[in-house]
Amino acid sequence: MPEILPEPYSEAPELPRQPAPRPDVPTPAAHAGEEGTRAAAPAVPAAPVAPAPPSPPAREFSLYGEADEVAGVLSRVGVPCLLVAGSGDIVAASTVLPLAHAGLVGRRLSEICGLARPLRMGDGAVDVVYCGDDGARVPAQLIPLCTLDSGELIVLVNDGAPFRQAESRRFERTPYAVFRLDMQGVIRFANPEAARTLGLPRDALCGSRLAAHFRPADVGPVQRAILRCVQDTDGDAMVSVTIAIPVPDDADRQFELVMTPDPAPNGELLGVIAVIQSRTLESARDEIRRIALDPAIGGWRLKLDRILEQIRRLVPFEHAIFGIYGNDVSLFRAIAVRPEGVELWPARWMDLPPTIRAFLDSGRTWVEEVGAFVKANMPEPGNEIVRCYQDLGIQSSVTLPVTRPGGYSSALSLCSRDPGAYDARHLEILRALDLEPVLMRFEKERDDERAEFADSLRRKVMTAASLRQAADDIIAQLAQHFWWDHVALFRVNRQENRFEVVTQHSLAPGYALPDGFQQPTGQGMLGATLSLGCLLAVDDIGNPAYAQHGYTGPKRPLRSAMTVPVHLNGRIRWLLDVESSVSHAFKGPDIDDLLQIIASLEEGLAQHLLSQTKQSLMAETEQAVVFVGREGGVIEMNRVATDMLGAEVRRTRDGAEAPSITDYAIAGDEATLGVLTSAFTVKRERIELLDAGGQPRSVLATRTDLDPSLDMSIWFFTDIADLDWARDLRYLRETVAEVARQTRTSLSLACSLTSQTVLLHDDARQGTPPEVVAAQAQDLSQRIVAEIGKADITFERLAGASESRRRARATHGDVELGARLRDVIAALPARDQRRIALSNHTASHDGPTVSGDAQALSAAFRSMIDYLLRCRNADDARVTIDLDAGPDGCTLRFGLSEEQVWDMDPPVHAVPDDALLSAERAAHDGASIAIAQIQDTMIDHGGALVTDPPLPDAPLLPPQAYESVTPPWRAFTLILPLRAG
Repeated sequence: MPEILPEPYSEAPELPRQPAPRPDVPTPAAHAGEEGTRAAAPAVPAAPVAPAPPSPPAREFSLYGEADEVAGVLSRVGVPCLLVAGSGDIVAASTVLPLAHAGLVGRRLSEICGLARPLRMGDGAVDVVYCGDDGARVPAQLIPLCTLDSGELIVLVNDGAPFRQAESRRFERTPYAVFRLDMQGVIRFANPEAARTLGLPRDALCGSRLAAHFRPADVGPVQRAILRCVQDTDGDAMVSVTIAIPVPDDADRQFELVMTPDPAPNGELLGVIAVIQSRTLESARDEIRRIALDPAIGGWRLKLDRILEQIRRLVPFEHAIFGIYGNDVSLFRAIAVRPEGVELWPARWMDLPPTIRAFLDSGRTWVEEVGAFVKANMPEPGNEIVRCYQDLGIQSSVTLPVTRPGGYSSALSLCSRDPGAYDARHLEILRALDLEPVLMRFEKERDDERAEFADSLRRKVMTAASLRQAADDIIAQLAQHFWWDHVALFRVNRQENRFEVVTQHSLAPGYALPDGFQQPTGQGMLGATLSLGCLLAVDDIGNPAYAQHGYTGPKRPLRSAMTVPVHLNGRIRWLLDVESSVSHAFKGPDIDDLLQIIASLEEGLAQHLLSQTKQSLMAETEQAVVFVGREGGVIEMNRVATDMLGAEVRRTRDGAEAPSITDYAIAGDEATLGVLTSAFTVKRERIELLDAGGQPRSVLATRTDLDPSLDMSIWFFTDIADLDWARDLRYLRETVAEVARQTRTSLSLACSLTSQTVLLHDDARQGTPPEVVAAQAQDLSQRIVAEIGKADITFERLAGASESRRRARATHGDVELGARLRDVIAALPARDQRRIALSNHTASHDGPTVSGDAQALSAAFRSMIDYLLRCRNADDARVTIDLDAGPDGCTLRFGLSEEQVWDMDPPVHAVPDDALLSAERAAHDGASIAIAQIQDTMIDHGGALVTDPPLPDAPLLPPQAYESVTPPWRAFTLILPLRAG
């Protein structure tokens, strides 16, 4: 239902007066109960009467002169007035009154205006209604001003006719058919649209009954609707009836006739305002609303097609364009062009003239003749949108813009090849169809399509079995989505320093790159994009007025280009190359959309990489990996975890199925439960779990907590009983670390001393005596040899442990122990020699003589001395060597002086089944002193090794554990038999 425009008198206050009776109005009782919409209907008001005299009465004053003379004076000054005799007759009237002057004089004022009694001074303003020359009722206001000395009353007349005429002019501009009717249904006014609707001139309509232009059956309903309006004293009733206008040789046209009272300021009805509303417009609006909300119609484009079918019935057109604005109405892109297949505009953003904003702001968004409009509003020639209009012969158009709080967002334009096809009436029809909310809904659905398109590409990449195949599909989809002429994806081959084409899609063969096209990474627009790490665009290829960014592509009929980096794992992995056959093809909105799509693709690639990495790690790791929720519920486990713990989640002790990590703990093992339920970090904690066979299994447990929003943790379980490779690797790593620690100081000093030998040449050239240079060289050489020899003790010990198992037994000879010890000490650096105290308690200077392998004994001596030197922790502590002989043989005791500070805590034994800890301690023991090697040497010489603390009775290297006490040893005693004879 269209909005009924308010009357200019609708806000006038009512005055307490009695209206005059209207004998020509039928009584309402005769038509009670008839059809049509009606408002409350109280009794018809009586005719107005003059108000009661005020109390106290106003003071009167009189003028002198004849009535005609006074009327002439008032006419000359432009005062509309009447001179009324005491009898109520009009004796004179000013000529400025809009009423017929000749028809007033001599008539009673009460007959003309319906007054019940004559006016008197002090009555104040009195609202009345009179009948105009055309028969229409007109409101007016009478104000008694003063009296003449002859007794005539001067009455000022405020005529409402000018206001009614202003209102009529407003009705003339409305696109609806508007009538003013009197109480009998006679037309007193009709606007141009009413004349067009009924097919008659306006002059022919005025004075005729409105119902006479409809079907005969409509006369009664129309008159009854008028009566219902008359019965409304408040003037706010609205009555509608369905009527039809006969059309020769065709079906009658259905309309809705809407009526509302037309009251005067005093409440008296002037008549009825009637509006013919096309049922086609109303039904089209309802159908458009239904189409827009119908979920069964798939997609906004199909809905737009059906809506345009409804619009075409009201506003004929040959072409329709629905497009969106960008960059504050400086860009336009057609997103739907009808009829389908007509290329009104390319599917890309195009520049709009700056005058379009003013055109939209004016509210007069129709063009009667395109050529004249372009000449008046677009002084700069060559606009692409104007050229599209002209190429297709478009002569006129009407545009409905969609306005949002931020400005204009889109528009629907209807076009015709005929000039003057559209005017304000057609724009009003489009507005009356309530299309703006529908078009806003289509904008939203298009935005959702773009978001869904980007998300579909992300999902395709994330779940792709082959990224190469996914790239082929995605590049083709991008080209079709943006209507680009050429799209290519380049891979950055950093190994060969070149760009390689992965895939490409072109709308024409001439746009494609040669097969196997490559380009060095430091050249061209691709190289600039890789270097800068951002999107680059060339608006016009080859035009020096625009930045070229080093563009060096093969010669093709392409005018603009754009390159975009695609990142993977923090670095540029691919480059997207987009090119178009027109210049300035890439505008801001398209660039923003593309960057959003690239960001979505990068997210999908990151998820794909993460998924591939997870699958590889889960499949290849030798650890049991279990994903659990923060509450402990098992979510996923890899193959190793399934083999270790079993595929099925164990039942809880109460029999209920509960997928929790604690279900794998041994009953009563509070330590394991505490680790599995700990709120703190768990790092390589040794616990016991039930394996797939229900047997306890020792594992090293580590938990990694993911982001709190993921509500998930990962458990890593390492099977201690199955760590052959891990134990060997731990042994090797700890051995290397221990060797590096032992040899670092000696090798560093040896390197430093070696660098000093270069200075000897400088000394010789500067005149230093040769004997001095030779002495310095000898001293440096001895010190270098000593440091290297000190470092070599460690390597000798490690090599000797393996060589002793492969080589044949050495031949024994006489070995003087004192002399051998002095040779071992003399080979050490001077700083170490000062920290050793050798005490020979035998009579011989060279000590007792034994039969043995001098090399093996020297290796054992060096190993123990080197170990004790590393154990000393006090500056005054000395390595003590006591050599003594007795009847049963000789003894050598290696220890530290009493200044040494020893740790008095009891030794910590290794866990029997902890293979990694056993390997670690075996590596430290083997690299530190090689007890087993020394013990073998003593056995070969028929002697014995006594240690403090003593060696364990169990074998040193059992199959599953290494149970030696943790070093340091405090002293070593070697017992060797004396040489016989």
